[in-house]
Amino acid sequence: MSFFQRTEDFRPEGFEDVVGELVDSIRRSFTGVVVDHLEDMLAVPPRHMCLVDRHLSITEDDRDYTIDLLLFHVTQMRYVAIQVQAGRFDPALVARTRYTLDLVDDLVRVPEVHAPSVGVLLCTDAAADQQPGPVAVMLYDDVTPAEQAELPLSLELTALIDRCLDTTGQPSAPR
Repeated sequence: MSFFQRTEDFRPEGFEDVVGELVDSIRRSFTGVVVDHLEDMLAVPPRHMCLVDRHLSITEDDRDYTIDLLLFHVTQMRYVAIQVQAGRFDPALVARTRYTLDLVDDLVRVPEVHAPSVGVLLCTDAAADQQPGPVAVMLYDDVTPAEQAELPLSLELTALIDRCLDTTGQPSAPR
């Protein structure tokens, strides 16, 4: 065994923890960049949406759920919750996003005044068995086509993720 083989196999104690923390930090930073761009694009008068909160934490049964961007659509009188996942799409994320929407409806929305909340799940990369590229899952249940036309579109959100990946030096996946 050569010196180089021995040193390549050597990992100092705590190495995996440090790498894990770095990866988490990069994901949080990228999520922040995406949320900044989403806010700039969506929380503007022509879109009829305003900012409620960024990185809103809701606790239920000692579990924290974070909504990366919570907007309010003023003409539809409904909350729009956006989750950003820096990483691969996983169907379990859809269920978690739906649950977070239920929490918004239960804890924030006033049913007599507001329409049911809608949500968006954005992932920076598709599942391993799908075409590479960003994924946007629109959770617009029971929303009419006319109302959907006023809400964020899947195509514009995936294009925004592509632009964010391009500006952060990450290679954009070919389509």
